[in-house]
Amino acid sequence: MAHSTFHFAAGLAIGTAAYLPAFWKRCVSGAHLAAFFARWMGTAYLLGLFAVCPGLLRHTSLPAWLIDGWWMNIFVFYPIIERIEKSGYVRGAAGIAACSALFYLLILIALNRQLRARGLPGHHTDRCCITDGT
Repeated sequence: MAHSTFHFAAGLAIGTAAYLPAFWKRCVSGAHLAAFFARWMGTAYLLGLFAVCPGLLRHTSLPAWLIDGWWMNIFVFYPIIERIEKSGYVRGAAGIAACSALFYLLILIALNRQLRARGLPGHHTDRCCITDGT
């Protein structure tokens, strides 16, 4: 039986990976990314929550045949993961951390791209950031 963090990480990873091509396309085209990031992160985390739903239903005392049936594969392959993975707490936590770190890194890349494109203060293009005031 896989831990719920593993199921959450599976949903989060699928949601994250699904938007990567669209991120690259928008980043190359120079489009604004704030609303895109909000939609992307919201979708990825909601897919993670969606993947955990059968585990939550298990705690409501629904029968095992209902939770482990093939029809529950709609919840990010819940029964398949349950058969393959025996624990997965550490790997699930690592997956969640990796997806969160990837979001953070891509946000920093997008901010850097915007600062370079606009030439805003705070983004120094010269090699030395310390000046003597003259």
